[in-house]
Amino acid sequence: MSPPHTGDAVTSDPDPVTGRAAAPRHGLRSSWATAGLPLCMHSPPARRHSHYPPPHPSRTISLPATVRSVAAARRFAEGLLAEWGLHELVGDTALLLSELVTNAVVHVSEAAGDIELVLTRARGHLVAQVSDTGGHLPRCGEAGPDSENGRGMWLVEQIATRWGHRPSAKGKTVWFTLALPAPAPAR
Repeated sequence: MSPPHTGDAVTSDPDPVTGRAAAPRHGLRSSWATAGLPLCMHSPPARRHSHYPPPHPSRTISLPATVRSVAAARRFAEGLLAEWGLHELVGDTALLLSELVTNAVVHVSEAAGDIELVLTRARGHLVAQVSDTGGHLPRCGEAGPDSENGRGMWLVEQIATRWGHRPSAKGKTVWFTLALPAPAPAR
């Protein structure tokens, strides 16, 4: 797992592959909440670029809104990251996708439609997007020491380079990015 760091959450960035966000205005807080504010830190929306970048390698999978889809999402990511030679990102990606897909399953009924997962290898980072038909936006909750729930988005905040959410055609998309590992030096 990556060392804890400040994630740069963007709530309205329409394109996590090309969007850029401002740096966080403050570091990690030592408690879950300060003065009633959630731990997740949201930065201002990024400016849109007027040019379109070249296409990036990307794969999509649709999964039913069932608990079994969490493991299927992890397997999909593990296989694709191995194919792309991104073995260093497998653990963090699988963990964060588990959290996002679990949230989609919990907050969307199975009859409401499938969950769509898109992984994109962009310049300098991996982008993961989970779309569902639910209207509940993710938020960092406060979890007690004995609570079994409420830490998923906190994990995303701590591990992802950036994350955010946006409306999609049928509901919402929650996404995160992870920095690609630096290439090995030439011998």
